[in-house]
Amino acid sequence: MFWEVDMRKSLILFFAGLFVLIVGFNSGVFAAGEHKGEAQMLDVDIQFSGARGYTVTNADGIFYHFYGIVAKENKIYPEKYWGSVPLYFFGQTIPVTVVVTNKGPRAKAKIKVVSESYCLMTDGSNGAALMKPKIVEVEIARGETKTIDASFNCEYTPEADSGLDRFTVKVLHINSGGGPGNEEPALIMSREGIFCPPEYIPGK
Repeated sequence: MFWEVDMRKSLILFFAGLFVLIVGFNSGVFAAGEHKGEAQMLDVDIQFSGARGYTVTNADGIFYHFYGIVAKENKIYPEKYWGSVPLYFFGQTIPVTVVVTNKGPRAKAKIKVVSESYCLMTDGSNGAALMKPKIVEVEIARGETKTIDASFNCEYTPEADSGLDRFTVKVLHINSGGGPGNEEPALIMSREGIFCPPEYIPGK
């Protein structure tokens, strides 16, 4: 009798554990890309410089301020993107640095920093790519800060558009792998910075 009860309990615990393992695997709970502890030990900051003006976005649209001129477009972005961002022109090199700090407790962080840039659509999704991905591998000791030059030339392409642009930084482990449901197993964290070019007029 007691043996049967114990067997039932053991079987219940076994299948419960198996269920958690399967669900966790399928949902990515145990995915290598969920490096939450390492995300807490790293501080990543995106810094723009050399702006030619600034752009303001709000519920009324987007306003470009440059050389004493204010130009408006009727583009309404999600509220999280409202505010003021640096303005640059297509064809200009955009000075941007990525500052990474290892806050510990690990003695060293060996990471890959991938920077990308896209036009930001009014629904918050990515539009045309504005640069080829730039990849830098760094090793940062505990308490150390390293500055990465992520500057790029924002060339105009017919697919590009005026308005807000997204500059993204992904911090990854220096490893490979991936598959369905976990395309970036090495991903530790991602950050974004927003900038903005006004309408491009060829020949101007």
